[in-house]
Amino acid sequence: MRQRVMIAIAIACDPKLIIADEPTTALDVTIQAQILELMNGLTRRLNAALIIITHNLGVVARYASRVNVMYAGRIVESGPATAIYHNPRHPYTMALLQSVPRLDRPRRARLDPVDGQPPDLTHLDEGCAFRPRCRFAVDACAKARPPLEPVAPTGHRSACLRAREMAAVGAVA
Repeated sequence: MRQRVMIAIAIACDPKLIIADEPTTALDVTIQAQILELMNGLTRRLNAALIIITHNLGVVARYASRVNVMYAGRIVESGPATAIYHNPRHPYTMALLQSVPRLDRPRRARLDPVDGQPPDLTHLDEGCAFRPRCRFAVDACAKARPPLEPVAPTGHRSACLRAREMAAVGAVA
């Protein structure tokens, strides 16, 4: 009920943008779906944009039309949800997607976790923050943080020096 009250407060002023930070945390799956459907319907009815901040890749896959993947406080990949899910162009996005259990594939003995530890954000160097955990890292990754650049005409962008190479290995679907 608290989530619904917060949604009511959020839409009371007829907003054009609603930002929902982890809107379904600590809710069971049934209530999560109800809340997300409610928010989705309200944004359509109010003609408002909705930004959902979440760690739940299932929510992203179901409700997002565009996705921004962040690592160490920076957007490392951005684009249409279908492009991100089916053809990721950043090693972190690939690792996230490979670490999630899939019901549409044969069961594996173990999940494929993202190796290593997240960086200490107070001690980042000038290179790519994902570099120590990245299986595709090269020497150039230590020299500068790659800019977020287009990798497809659909608006798909990646902050990886090897983003074009990722197309060959990144197909997840």
